[in-house]
Amino acid sequence: MGQLFSATPNHVQHQALVPRFTSYFNNFEMGSIIISQKTFSLIVSLLQKGNIQEANSTIRYALKEIDNTQLDLAVTGESGAGKSSFINALRGVGHEEKDAAPVGVVEMTMERTAYKHPNFPSVRIWELPAIGATNLEPKDYLDKVKFREYDFFIIVSATRFKKIDLDLAKAIKTTKKNFYFVRTKVDSDLRNEEMSKPTTFDRENVLQQIREDCVRNLKKNNIDEPQVFLISNNNLSEYDFPIMMDTLIKDLPAQKRHIFKFSLPNIMEADIERKRDSQMQYIWLEAFNAGVSAFTPFKIFFSNNEVEKLKASLNQYRVLFGVDVASLKTLAKHLQVPEEQFKEIIKSPTLLETEKEETIGEMLLRYLKNFFIHGGGPLGAALYYNKIYYLQIYLLDTVTDDAKVLLKTLFIVQHPPTLSSHISFNKYFKNFKMENKIISQNTISLIESHLQKGNIQGAASVINVALREIDNAPLDLAVTGESGAGKSSFINALRGVGHEGKDAAPVGVVETTMKRTPYKHPNFPNVKIWDLPGIGSPNFQPKDYLEKVKFREYDFFIIVSATRFKKNDLDLAKAIKIMKKNFYFVRTKVDSDLQNEEISKPTTFDREKVLQQIRENCVRNIKENIIDEPQVFLISNNNLSEYDFPIMMDTLMKDLPAQKHHLFMLSLPNVTEAAIERKRDAQQQYIWLDALRGGVSAIMPLQIIISNNKMEKLQKILNNYQVLFGVDEPSLKALAKQLGVPVEQLKDSIKSPTLLETEKEETVGEMFMRYLKNVLINGGGLLGAGLYCQEIYYMQLLMLDTVADDAKVLLKETYSGKQFKPKKRTGSDHNRT
Repeated sequence: MGQLFSATPNHVQHQALVPRFTSYFNNFEMGSIIISQKTFSLIVSLLQKGNIQEANSTIRYALKEIDNTQLDLAVTGESGAGKSSFINALRGVGHEEKDAAPVGVVEMTMERTAYKHPNFPSVRIWELPAIGATNLEPKDYLDKVKFREYDFFIIVSATRFKKIDLDLAKAIKTTKKNFYFVRTKVDSDLRNEEMSKPTTFDRENVLQQIREDCVRNLKKNNIDEPQVFLISNNNLSEYDFPIMMDTLIKDLPAQKRHIFKFSLPNIMEADIERKRDSQMQYIWLEAFNAGVSAFTPFKIFFSNNEVEKLKASLNQYRVLFGVDVASLKTLAKHLQVPEEQFKEIIKSPTLLETEKEETIGEMLLRYLKNFFIHGGGPLGAALYYNKIYYLQIYLLDTVTDDAKVLLKTLFIVQHPPTLSSHISFNKYFKNFKMENKIISQNTISLIESHLQKGNIQGAASVINVALREIDNAPLDLAVTGESGAGKSSFINALRGVGHEGKDAAPVGVVETTMKRTPYKHPNFPNVKIWDLPGIGSPNFQPKDYLEKVKFREYDFFIIVSATRFKKNDLDLAKAIKIMKKNFYFVRTKVDSDLQNEEISKPTTFDREKVLQQIRENCVRNIKENIIDEPQVFLISNNNLSEYDFPIMMDTLMKDLPAQKHHLFMLSLPNVTEAAIERKRDAQQQYIWLDALRGGVSAIMPLQIIISNNKMEKLQKILNNYQVLFGVDEPSLKALAKQLGVPVEQLKDSIKSPTLLETEKEETVGEMFMRYLKNVLINGGGLLGAGLYCQEIYYMQLLMLDTVADDAKVLLKETYSGKQFKPKKRTGSDHNRT
């Protein structure tokens, strides 16, 4: 097989093991570590003393304790409170499935009954008879149900907790056992409240009233700081169930956390991540116990036993995370779709199947190399183990991603969205600050109002008008100032045009602007930047300057100076203010000022102090002329990412009307990663609104057919995004010339140029399915709002993200001054997009 890394002595000094062992566990909160603080401290102490054998023995004992631990939790409460339903939900079992706890409207539980978890038999949930049904005093009741066998108690009620529940809680407290109050059926309460009070219903207010009533009732009965959780057995992801699970995990002994985490259903991505972290620790402890080296594995050879162990590990992880064959069948039955559709959007079912002419060993070596490239896990602690453990982590990560895909699919089906519901629409726009939204708050409110009333056509009509306004919005900004201030250079920098480029504003050391001149943005013709003659020029005296330059046509004014702002500039600002237009002062050439200051005062030069002096001088000068709170920005036309240019762009965007945000954002040069992200967010909102206009559904597209027409449309959209973000062919050529590197070298460093190229023997539809898996794993955007639409919109989101990432790569390299390092492109590159 050859060597993956160079071979070196296979030992680690015990002094080095302590920081490496502790550094790994420092990645986790103490409440999430699967070994106790006492065990952890003991292992560290033994390693410090060089007693490796005893440390390994302690680890083996801890792992054995985790494997063999028993977890028993007791659920009690009155008849009809939903105990059995709660138990089935905890076990991930449907009410009609085999071994489900029987549910009904009458009391079904007269004796304590144990229900084993279907995948974890060492986890038992005990359904206890209601204390009222036994006619026993609380203390006698506890003895009868053998309270010593349980790790904790959950007391369930569907209304207020009764006196007998509270007496039971007090009795449990005397036994030093933990107990928790669960108020069920809050979904029914909310539904009833909304029906009875449709105009004044407030969901959060009702939940708060239920919670406060429970707590007040418990405190009256001398139960201090009661832990009350509001839940719905029909939807565990809502209300307090996730918080309750966090609380139970923290309260359990360390050795029981591992099994309890895995027994819980996957209701949120955080649950899946928590399971992954727990299993990662288990793998790491096993690896540490098996033997540690300071160096990487040498020659790679996989025996039959090792391959079988990996297959067993993969099967185990799929069961742990609910992506095994049985779970997929259950989910397919529940969602009424073919099981094969799920297998197509997840990776683990075929993870250990080899490609043509590839042995299992070669495939595993490929995985191993991929793991080493991306680091993480044990590598993050600079420890190296047997190759099997690295591959177990790779398998674990793959299964974790699969679980997230299935969770997202299940969530959508359980929460079917419709355009008649305003919740998804409102939820999506809450992800953005007001100044970054491309439609106004009035427009958002109007769309929501139509959706609340079920007026889909009205909502679509408003969206149509809003998008048309965005598409057709003109943006005119005026730049003025004295001769030599750098106006034309500033205009060229804003447009991303070099001084010698076609259609550049002419620059020079003498006055070149004698009349107002519009310069269209090369990529956005609706954006015009007007170069105005300096006020005070022979033909433009202050008294009639604004009328002559037709001030009403501009959205705002930028007054430029390379020194102090003159009286003419300040008089102009006052006149603009009277006309109710916005204006901003820009102090240019600060890079020259800094350079001159450093040359003249090389020993005492202080960059920040000089900038502060320039700023204070400008502000003082302006305030002396009765202009309150002047907005002054220090910039260099030669380097827009420095000084105040990014802050100025933020300010301008906040002051613009919403329909002009989108256009202005996209027209700005990529001077920071934040600017690129802002463009991405603006374009993503546009895609989302366009998708809503086109129609959404609750059905995820699991089988994709991309027609030739759609493929041509996608290619045009990709080309458009490349232009918007400056990663198109002309932009790459210009950048390559600037950096002095071949354009092909730039293309090798980014992904979008080959994004729509398929792999061998792969159709465009199959390629898209690979992309869709990635979208499902990462969520966000349309999916984050629980909406599905035509497949072309997902492709737009994918292309947008890819191009935005490319823009960041080019930005980083441009400003770092480093040479590009071409990346070898493989088929898996697309999967990491």
